[in-house]
Amino acid sequence: MSIANIYLKNFSQVFLYYSEKGFLTNVHPSTKIVLMFTGVAIAILCTKLVVLLFVLLLFLSIALTSISIKRITSLIISLMLFISPMILFTYIYTLLRLRSAILLVDTSISIVTAMVKLLIMSMAFYAFFITTRPQSIARILNRIGIPYKYGYGFVIALRFLSVVADDLVEVLSIQKTRGLFLGKSFLDKVKSYLAIFTPLIISSLNRIDEVTISLEVKGFGFSRKRIYLYSEPFRPKDAVFICLCLVGLAAAIYFYI
Repeated sequence: MSIANIYLKNFSQVFLYYSEKGFLTNVHPSTKIVLMFTGVAIAILCTKLVVLLFVLLLFLSIALTSISIKRITSLIISLMLFISPMILFTYIYTLLRLRSAILLVDTSISIVTAMVKLLIMSMAFYAFFITTRPQSIARILNRIGIPYKYGYGFVIALRFLSVVADDLVEVLSIQKTRGLFLGKSFLDKVKSYLAIFTPLIISSLNRIDEVTISLEVKGFGFSRKRIYLYSEPFRPKDAVFICLCLVGLAAAIYFYI
């Protein structure tokens, strides 16, 4: 399997709800939103590598209560595949232009710090989307004042990204089986990419048409108010967890601003 297929396969699972029992799965969605924004804020504000590594280990421990090691490993591999060209370019630039061992060490520390920050933010978003039901995301967005049409549109768009990534992997495999060759010249590559993206666009438009028809048949958008059949209860452990997140956020703001 090529690197592109591995990346697309891992990306297709980022926004898919993973119904496995655990701490994160059972807490209220608003608690997970607070945790997500706390992780992002700490990653942006904090600059000390030791503190960032501690926060990363903390988020990994929380995520492992509801997410398998295999899925977390897939996320880390996808991120490494995405940022490895930038890391390589930075090292080459430092060696060729600056030619300083001290600057090379400083560059390495800066790169590791940036990688840890990216992992913390990615883990925060990943833990939220993979352990929260799509209906719960739409319901939370509706309760904070966003019309439920836009909330469900946002959820469908997230789900659609995973579907398109799966379709792209399937189209690539089928076209390679048929003997598709990207070619060397620019025109040959354009023709090859057309053979890939044309069926992908057609299948995506067909899916959009099916979703639109099903929503219209069910009367989606007829009423301005939405009644929900199921809602998660807000428990005392949610309040305690939110308080701990706010304390961590307050500490990060106090020490780094």
